[in-house]
Amino acid sequence: MEVRRVVGPRTSVAPIPYIAADASTKAKSLSRQGERVGRNLDQIRPLYLNTGLTKHANGSAYFESGNLKLACSVYGPRQARRHQLLHDRGYLHCEFKFAPFSCTKRRGFQKDAQETEFSRIIQQALSPAIRLETLPKSTVDVFIQVIENDGTTACLAAAITCASMALIDAGIEMFDQVCATSACFFNTTIAVDCDLEEETGQTGQLMVSYMPSSKELTHMVLSGEVDAAYSVAAVEMCMDACTKVATLTQSKLISLVKSS
Repeated sequence: MEVRRVVGPRTSVAPIPYIAADASTKAKSLSRQGERVGRNLDQIRPLYLNTGLTKHANGSAYFESGNLKLACSVYGPRQARRHQLLHDRGYLHCEFKFAPFSCTKRRGFQKDAQETEFSRIIQQALSPAIRLETLPKSTVDVFIQVIENDGTTACLAAAITCASMALIDAGIEMFDQVCATSACFFNTTIAVDCDLEEETGQTGQLMVSYMPSSKELTHMVLSGEVDAAYSVAAVEMCMDACTKVATLTQSKLISLVKSS
């Protein structure tokens, strides 16, 4: 028998996910009347934030919201590589990655197109808030690992918020912290911070990254067929949600400073 050959059957069946959707999970979906069970349409999920997760990194942070869990580590500033070298300013390198076990369907070890796109969006969302001109010929590396995914757009927003906390923990000079939230469109209904179950019936998605103190948007991603009036309303809802997230992150940072 050839040892390199797969000895399994020619046809196979995909295994059933080990976590079945129960009644409580299905109850989170929006009703046909456009109402959300468990929380209001403009209400975000409870957050848990902490810093100092990775000891050997210059800065790190952990973010948890519902079943969504991710961690971020920051290394630098350090000498830039040749292809990242900028003489008048620093370079921000961001790498976003889903853990193989983080999604319902197993993710590969190699970075796919979605992870590459999310890495670029995170870089564009964080760069306006960092004083890169104070770091010439240097690079700051940001690595984000999703431990459990509970909403694709919400995961991207959480990654930006978590990365901002990790940059602050690393002592990187910033104009302001960056908070991000997401929203989903269900025809004429807008819901903030949707989980994976709620995203199934959406007709459009929005992600907004926001600097709360200076009241400036750093990035915005909109997908789907959405009316302009609903888009403006969704941006305002996301900005209000970002302000709520900023209140939580600021209180966490103040408590960390007092305890240090």
